[in-house]
Amino acid sequence: MIILQLLKQLSTRERTKFQEYVCASFFNKNEKIKLLCQILLAHAPDFDPDLIDKERIYRQIYSHPTYQELRLNNLISDLLQLLYDYLSYLQYEKQDSYQKGLLLSALQDRSLEQHMPRQAKRYRQLQQKSPFRSHQYFWDEYRLYEELDRLSLSSGKRGYDKNLQLKSDMLDTYYCCNKLSIACDMTSRNIVVNAGYECNFLAEILAQFHANETLQQQPTLQIYYKTLEMLQQEEETKHYFQLKDLLSQYWQLFPSRELRILYHYALNYGVKKINSGKVEFYQEILELYKILLSKKIIFKDGYLTQWTYINIVTAGIRLEDYAWTERFINEYRDSLHPTDQHNVYVYNLAALYYAQKDYKRALQLLHDVEFTDAFYHLSAKIIQLKSYYDLEEIEAFISLAEATRIYITRNRQLSDYQKRSNANFLKLATRLLQIRLRAPLLPSKEISRQAEQLQQQLESKTVANKRWLLEAFEQLALKG
Repeated sequence: MIILQLLKQLSTRERTKFQEYVCASFFNKNEKIKLLCQILLAHAPDFDPDLIDKERIYRQIYSHPTYQELRLNNLISDLLQLLYDYLSYLQYEKQDSYQKGLLLSALQDRSLEQHMPRQAKRYRQLQQKSPFRSHQYFWDEYRLYEELDRLSLSSGKRGYDKNLQLKSDMLDTYYCCNKLSIACDMTSRNIVVNAGYECNFLAEILAQFHANETLQQQPTLQIYYKTLEMLQQEEETKHYFQLKDLLSQYWQLFPSRELRILYHYALNYGVKKINSGKVEFYQEILELYKILLSKKIIFKDGYLTQWTYINIVTAGIRLEDYAWTERFINEYRDSLHPTDQHNVYVYNLAALYYAQKDYKRALQLLHDVEFTDAFYHLSAKIIQLKSYYDLEEIEAFISLAEATRIYITRNRQLSDYQKRSNANFLKLATRLLQIRLRAPLLPSKEISRQAEQLQQQLESKTVANKRWLLEAFEQLALKG
């Protein structure tokens, strides 16, 4: 049942409030719906569908002996609609300014203008208390001036009224902010997937921004404008650094979700720079992640995603900031979702030990666990292979390479790209080991020639762990 999925997402307090909502006669007068709600909520918090028998529920609600599924489904559908309404109400409850805007509109419609000045004053107080100065704030400001302008017209007042001008100016600010935000999103997606999005009227918006000092003085618009420049002019790194400075000054003007998106634009820019060979941007990546951690805006539903956790560890390892990286791995272990925690923690700790050349410790850690996720299982085997290579444990390397090859071939969780790139890694790593074993018997020129051949193959194929192979090739060529 779909309703069980939604109920499972509610907190204990929210479920209690939902039952009160359903039992309130203002929202629901159907006693059978109230009973159904009580029966389903008794299965909280797991709401295991295997333990919820619809025929049994039917008998608890209806006296009719014959089970009629359609009848019960209609009741469930009615309860589901109440749950949707309740979720909408929870969102409404969070938006004080929006509520005040609706109240002002209702007072106008009922010709109760005498109540409006006081309510408008409270609206203004709410706006002044808000720490944010972004999309929603600009829209709420527009709504306030719109209602005040209506009040002025309804009162019969003639002549200049500032609220009409303020309404127009705030709508311009809201529209410009939204269009710049959308332009950033479109540009970013076009870069990633070549989607072909077109932001209409962007040239006009930019011309208006450049010509209007009021718009230019809005920090929120400055940040979106600079983000767009960074995305559109990737070669000009100055835009990235200017955006970074603006975010450090004005980050408090944005709600967490919006701020997280802006920082992710900067992170993606840094990743592209690293991929183009500018490895100095690892420092920028790690610094941005530290900012996101300190401001607690990187968490999703209270958790760090496994990919964010991995990216942070990777940046720390590449910068050889091992002490900080180990602290992060341990301190933020509990911030991972419980279903991912074990795999992610052990894998990243092993990766850190390997980077520190503590190969035996990395191997011991990986030997003691069994990964349930195919990605981590394969990644762990690669760390083990590289460790065996560096420790010159030949038999262990050959045995594991063959077992890993079979695993890649048979595993259905891995994508074709993952299979191909890792299979190529195994072939080249095994070939590299063979050259290394024969090196004492070969002339130095022959070693160099074979190493160069392998390097050419590496450059022409899709290969996982390319950086490690390149470094190993270089070491082997130097011995030659």
